[in-house]
Amino acid sequence: MAKKWLAVLVLLIVLAGGGAYVVWQQATARLDTELALWIRARTAEGWRISLAPPVRSGFPFSAALKLENLRVDSPMGLGWRAERATLALYPQDPRQIRLTLDGAQSLVHLNGTTPLQQRALTLRVRLDGQGGTLEGEDLRIGDATQISRISAEVFQTAINLRADLFATQGLPRFDIVHVTGRLTRPPLATAAAWRQSGGAMSIERAEFRTGEVFANLTATLTLDAALQPEGRGNLQLTGGQQAVTLLTEAGVIAPNQAPLLRLALATTARVPPEGGPPRLDLPLELRNRRLTAARLPVTTLPAIDWR
Repeated sequence: MAKKWLAVLVLLIVLAGGGAYVVWQQATARLDTELALWIRARTAEGWRISLAPPVRSGFPFSAALKLENLRVDSPMGLGWRAERATLALYPQDPRQIRLTLDGAQSLVHLNGTTPLQQRALTLRVRLDGQGGTLEGEDLRIGDATQISRISAEVFQTAINLRADLFATQGLPRFDIVHVTGRLTRPPLATAAAWRQSGGAMSIERAEFRTGEVFANLTATLTLDAALQPEGRGNLQLTGGQQAVTLLTEAGVIAPNQAPLLRLALATTARVPPEGGPPRLDLPLELRNRRLTAARLPVTTLPAIDWR
């Protein structure tokens, strides 16, 4: 009798394992299909994508594809290199795919390639093509930029980006950077095509906080005939005296200019109608790569080569 029940138990285990294997095969096949469709669609738009043949993995607990030597280049000159990545269905929402990036990573941009190190970096992409979310921890971008935590969400034409403890060479360290905005047109294959279609970006709110300094920027940006950013906006700055100190320490402001700026801030900052510490309101304009604040020249931005 014991042998009979043992045989039944073994049979049930085999059947359960076989069923789990079938489900795993179906799920990994779906991932294979979604990946192939995505590569085909992007290639038709002018992207260049290459990777080693995907390897199915995760059985029996999850369905995943192991990807190696992933190279993605967009027509606008931006791209990504990943030594290893894992593609899986997002367990909380089967309408999304999760890409976990491991090993050596690098960001391809208009000025070359910059290596990236991370403790965690995950991209979630909606299967309906409406957007996705990038989340990362302890990022180091080259030798110049460090971010403790980042979350960037794109849904249709809306953008929501937040970075905690953001430090980059040439600027003060920010405790929080939070930017929300919207595009009038989705990104197209080239910057010229996006401009011709009436593309513009509205920065609804860009907050920068560090210590007593709080800056909030609103602006509308587009591309001029030379495909360089241009537009107008407004900057509200609280804690201007400390901001001068931080910018001087970062090398943005020359030490001999700091006293004059402090005097200007002291005489122009006003208590806002809702109360609180004095605040400076500055109209900004960017034209022909020259940035002005209250019609005073601030800096000239480097030219962008969209290739």
